[in-house]
Amino acid sequence: MSARRLPDVSTGHLVKICSLRTPADGVAAADAGADLVGLILAPARRRVTLETAAEIVAAVHSTGPNAPLVVGVFVDEPVERLNATAEALDLDLVQLHGEEPPDSLAAVARPAIKALRLRPETGLDDARRLAERYLSAAVPPRALTVEAHVADAPGGSGRVVDWTLAARLAAEYPVILAGGLNPDNVAAAIAAVHPRGVDVSSGVEVGGQKDHLEIARFVERARAAFAVPRAPAAPGPALEGHVTERARSTVARPSW
Repeated sequence: MSARRLPDVSTGHLVKICSLRTPADGVAAADAGADLVGLILAPARRRVTLETAAEIVAAVHSTGPNAPLVVGVFVDEPVERLNATAEALDLDLVQLHGEEPPDSLAAVARPAIKALRLRPETGLDDARRLAERYLSAAVPPRALTVEAHVADAPGGSGRVVDWTLAARLAAEYPVILAGGLNPDNVAAAIAAVHPRGVDVSSGVEVGGQKDHLEIARFVERARAAFAVPRAPAAPGPALEGHVTERARSTVARPSW
């Protein structure tokens, strides 16, 4: 992996454009000022081939020293194959979107983001236990992506997670908010949840394809919302080595 600087999740204000499918999408996200871009490398409608992924990574990395970091999204991928793919594509981070156990992160060669897909019946205590199960691992994820569980739709479903629950988690943990975001509601989402970052996929699409003007609108409105002064967030457990109670829980299996 190159020496590209990883984002400081503790300061927040991260914007991720996920499920890119063409090199032009990657350049548009870079031009808009996104911090992270995501490629789906698991069985899903928005999955890209390794050949296309390599082209997107090259296009993004070629946009200059402030290029977004590229995140490969995997679902229950055997760690040896995940690491080989990340190395071959020169990914900057990986996002684990399946039922990967917390101790598996120690074998992942790239910094990781772990997705938590919360079911409607999930309460605060259960959500905390799930978050701490990963953040207390020997090698914790850099951040937790929090989104709503939708059966047979692991991401890009357009379903909005419970913002009240997400806000409680974001007050304690390094949360990236995802699910149902778009240029018209991202400012309200940031004001309500105060996440460390926001992640959009279908919310910047028109006719199932990334719309580059919508990408620019999303990034601009997210940046403006993050710029509104607020009380500083508590240090993120993943960055501060915070270890609390471990608890058993499950992560619902996704499907893009």
